[in-house]
Amino acid sequence: MSERQEGHFVSLARKWRPRTFGAVIGQEHVTLTLRNAIRIGRLHQAYLFCGPRGVGKTTTARLVARALNCQRLQPDGEPCNECPPCHSILEGRSLDVLEIDGASNNSVEDVRRLRESAKYPPTEGRYKLYIIDEVHMLSLSAFNALLKILEEPPAHVVFVLATTDPQKVPPTVLSRCQRFDFRRLSLERIAEHLQYVAQQEGVYLEPAAAAALARKAEGSLRDGLVLLDQAIAFCGANISLPALTSLLRLVDTEMLFRLTTALQEGDAKAVLELVHEGVRRGYDVQEFAEALAEHFRHLVVVRATGSTQLLDLPPEVAQRYAVEAERLSLADVMNWLAILHTTQQAMRYSAQPRVRLEVGLVQMALLERAVELAELLRMVEQLSQRGASSATPLTTAEPTSEGRASRPTSSPAPPAPASMEAKLQALQELLLREAATRAAYQAGEITVRAELGRLMLSTTQPFLRDLLRQRLPQLREELRRQFGSGIDIYLGEDLQEPSAPEGSEALKLVEAQLQTLLQAQRVPFTAPPKDRL
Repeated sequence: MSERQEGHFVSLARKWRPRTFGAVIGQEHVTLTLRNAIRIGRLHQAYLFCGPRGVGKTTTARLVARALNCQRLQPDGEPCNECPPCHSILEGRSLDVLEIDGASNNSVEDVRRLRESAKYPPTEGRYKLYIIDEVHMLSLSAFNALLKILEEPPAHVVFVLATTDPQKVPPTVLSRCQRFDFRRLSLERIAEHLQYVAQQEGVYLEPAAAAALARKAEGSLRDGLVLLDQAIAFCGANISLPALTSLLRLVDTEMLFRLTTALQEGDAKAVLELVHEGVRRGYDVQEFAEALAEHFRHLVVVRATGSTQLLDLPPEVAQRYAVEAERLSLADVMNWLAILHTTQQAMRYSAQPRVRLEVGLVQMALLERAVELAELLRMVEQLSQRGASSATPLTTAEPTSEGRASRPTSSPAPPAPASMEAKLQALQELLLREAATRAAYQAGEITVRAELGRLMLSTTQPFLRDLLRQRLPQLREELRRQFGSGIDIYLGEDLQEPSAPEGSEALKLVEAQLQTLLQAQRVPFTAPPKDRL
């Protein structure tokens, strides 16, 4: 086909439209079935082609029309594209192939006219084909009017219905058709075909630029060819990735990796600077957020699966994601993705979407690292079991397996009055009631004792001391409600051990993780470090 017809330029999407079933890219499961059906004569009266835009539904319908009317059909079921019926269909002047737009011909009257014209035999070929594009746009009454002729059409009539939304097609229509689902094309297939077309057109298309065009096409080969046309008009005979980045406003992948590093380091300043840099480059904030969501998705996939097989990316870019994912926690990236999803929803209805994006990114940067609660509790349980056999301080109430504190047995102590024992037991129950203090109390890091008519709380951990100091007013009020009188509760001096207990290093780790957990649960505990503000 010549590049110009009657003085008009022919776009690449039209010029490189497949003329045989074998030339249809990425839909072998459809083309092979149709070729075999045409070759052996097992032809159905109605077909339903479903799939996203630009993957070959209408093209395949026209190929079916040519194959059914071809006078010199090839042994493999391919049309010859040389006989008069093939020529007339290729040129769009055949009276036996009627393409109907379902969006503008969606009434009962339109279907009635179709039924009347279907009675007449074909003028040139053996079959008359009705190709109804976007058939889901028909009204319910029009669908009902189409049912009878769709199920029992004249012997010379074949229907091909094409739609991008098969869920809107009534089940009564679906049951009368053979359904073929067209697949979205992979990035590799689109990039490979774009490079082939560019080579045939005398244009050098850089592999990275071909991958960028394929990513922008989102699985549609037609969209990829349209973008290639635009790139040739902008870049000329040499298409490079930097030129495409400015043309198509593609978000630089390197900038996304820098943003991930800033989020991991909690650097809010660097995050805001990167947003400013993106706006200065001309990125739309909505597109920037979409690119960041896709970036996070790649990291989640690599981190969750441990491989890059599920990434539809060039090998060198996929390897970069594999290296980056090793430095990140899956829980952290999932938290970022959740915040970004909420931010994107707010950006759609905000008068200042950039502000919403910046707020969401700063929130990600200041978000504490995720803590696996199950792992923390497991470590606390192990340390509790390990410390159960070690010596404990005198007059220390050790918690039992039922969560109750037993009386000290290491050194005999004068028995406390019954009322003080009840108060001591009530205080222990209050400590076990809250998640923030229960784990530490069961591990023996918080001790309770009665001394001179007062209740004393002691701990060796600085962060637990701060926590207990903030809990004292609440504990006093709870005990006053139970016993009807004020009770003195004090935070005693730290209990000094003669030597470091076994597992002290692990206790330090538990301390750090518990501190992060309390902050993540928004428990009033301590102010964040100044360098994170």
